[in-house]
Amino acid sequence: MKLHQQFDLNLGVLKVEKVSNIPSAIGKAPVLVDKLVRELAEKGYIVMESSIRYMGVPQSITVIKDFTGPFASLFSSKMRDDFRNISRELGMDKLFD
Repeated sequence: MKLHQQFDLNLGVLKVEKVSNIPSAIGKAPVLVDKLVRELAEKGYIVMESSIRYMGVPQSITVIKDFTGPFASLFSSKMRDDFRNISRELGMDKLFD
């Protein structure tokens, strides 16, 4: 069975209130998303990014894991927790819901 969890971009986090902050926001977010994807892949997840992007950041990220066994719902929670923990460590925990 393939379990998946989709995380949608939280546009409120990327709101840039001052024009002078735009270069900073554009530069940091895509790099952090790339680190998030790499760390999830190292944990054995398949990660798909949407082709639609906002300031270089995908509108959504889908995390997929092949899994067999009776504990699929427990593993689904672990998948969500892994995504949130890694994104929190990278300082971008509110970027995706």
